[in-house]
Amino acid sequence: MKKVRYILFFVGLFFSLQLQAQTCCSGGVPVSSNIGFSHTQKQVLQLSLNTNFNTLKTLYSGNVALDDDDRKRSTQSYLMRAHYTFTDRLAVEGFFPLVRQTREIFSRVNDASDFESSFGVGDPILLASYKLVDSNIKWAVGGGLQFPLGSFTERNSRGLFLVEDLQPGSGALDVILISLLEVPLTSRPSMNVFGRTIFDLTGSNSESRNGQQTYTFGNDYQFIVGISDQLLLAQQIIYPSVSLRYRNTQRDKVDSIENSGTGGNWLFAKASLGINFIAETTITIDVELPIYTFVNETQLSPNSIINLSIHKAFSFSKEPDLFIN
Repeated sequence: MKKVRYILFFVGLFFSLQLQAQTCCSGGVPVSSNIGFSHTQKQVLQLSLNTNFNTLKTLYSGNVALDDDDRKRSTQSYLMRAHYTFTDRLAVEGFFPLVRQTREIFSRVNDASDFESSFGVGDPILLASYKLVDSNIKWAVGGGLQFPLGSFTERNSRGLFLVEDLQPGSGALDVILISLLEVPLTSRPSMNVFGRTIFDLTGSNSESRNGQQTYTFGNDYQFIVGISDQLLLAQQIIYPSVSLRYRNTQRDKVDSIENSGTGGNWLFAKASLGINFIAETTITIDVELPIYTFVNETQLSPNSIINLSIHKAFSFSKEPDLFIN
């Protein structure tokens, strides 16, 4: 009963917090950083509910933080993910986001705020991955598509189109490429060094603003490296990890012309702690902080990112169950 109360508490927290996913003023909502389940034995279904919290309130010019607190951005994302391993090597993953974005600009001239927001279905992702190495080392590569199902025609209270990176969807078909690597340490098999590469090759939306322009978000590249472990603490299995994430986003384009104030480079440090409450059910909280920021021209940039997730695995294999992390 104690574990049930813990789970109910975290579920309530999961749906009550106004949690927000990482974004910046270039590139819309980069939900692709959340893809990439760890490969398990065959015929295992993994399900996950994620929600993220991020507020962008630091204005940067290049790598210099400016003394300006009149602008704020936020994104609230609720992410539903599923991953199924057909064989020990082949897996398919789906990703479905709900997105709410806000922007507020305070004017000291008339002491008033201009507030805009949007909410809706984001662009879902479907991809397949294949494990190249069949040993204790897990190395998988994959690819798929991000489908333009989210709305890109939302308007503000004055009837004007919201800017592209406030829209729930991009209106463009993207190609997603991933590489996932996990290497256990010989001296401690429960500890893994991991790396993940994600490349988002963005398409163009020729119907932007009722077909008046073609908008293309910049290609997005992310590289993640870290170390994770599995520990037993007071008869409770926990999963601590630390990692670094580098992100490079190219400039957006309007009718093939580069859009100023978009694109840049970021380096984030992340600490994560997962707790296994009941068989194959894990609740994880992540905290991610920027340690380096360089933006093109002047942009708002993330201050902190908090992610809360609930993960459950189901095995349909008739073979003896293996521990799934």
